[in-house]
Amino acid sequence: MDDFGQKLGNSRIIVLTLLAALFLNVMPYPEWAKYARPDWVTLVLFYWCLATPNRVGVGVGWLMGLLLDIMQYSLFGVQAIGKAFVALLAVSAHRRLRLYHPGQQCAVVFLIAALDIGIVAWIHHLAGDAAIRPHYWQGAIATALLWPPLSVLLRMLRRRSGVVRR
Repeated sequence: MDDFGQKLGNSRIIVLTLLAALFLNVMPYPEWAKYARPDWVTLVLFYWCLATPNRVGVGVGWLMGLLLDIMQYSLFGVQAIGKAFVALLAVSAHRRLRLYHPGQQCAVVFLIAALDIGIVAWIHHLAGDAAIRPHYWQGAIATALLWPPLSVLLRMLRRRSGVVRR
């Protein structure tokens, strides 16, 4: 297999996990859990930006956000701005963040998820769609708590599929 074919084959797992995250994000949740739903796209995007910053970056974050906007029928471009911001922070600090202990990474994931939620809520507020509510931040907590097991799972998938960390 040529070099391009090898890279394409290795990138399949990245695309599949990002698509799975998209569908998990739009999956219906029970009423009692609707505010504590984790942001799967932020988690998976953050992982791939740390693991392969040369393959997954701001452009992929922007595209994932646009797909979320379409799937959720939200104000076009709002999620795209948030996800591009997540990718920008992850890619710009990936060398440092990889060295952090999982507990420290959870704190970083919480802050990034909270910033993403804050950006989206602020833009919706400016557009007159919704007021900023305190329960929005529950999703950032759920996202941060899922980081350790999800990062371990994605690391196993990355190693099995042969995606090289660069």
